[in-house]
Amino acid sequence: MSARVRLNGDMVEFKCPGCGWVHSVNIDRESKPCWGFNGDVEKPTITPSINAWREYGGSRETERCHSFVTDGTIRFLGDCTHDLKGKTVDLPDIAEST
Repeated sequence: MSARVRLNGDMVEFKCPGCGWVHSVNIDRESKPCWGFNGDVEKPTITPSINAWREYGGSRETERCHSFVTDGTIRFLGDCTHDLKGKTVDLPDIAEST
């Protein structure tokens, strides 16, 4: 069975084809911040958006990955700093990506 996300306790994780990071979001409603997850590992929907970034000092710029995961696709918003900015692609199978 293929899976585009994996469950790790109260977290949902997926391999991002834009930035290459594994994004991990909390789905435990008792903890904040909390994301919604439709429970489907093959066609996941995670709400709201995931906005991840790394800030570096000196001359290195901030890296940002901002996206929506809907029905197994990932839509990258215009503030991303990677090459998939503004594009929508299929979320890769996490078992094959990590």
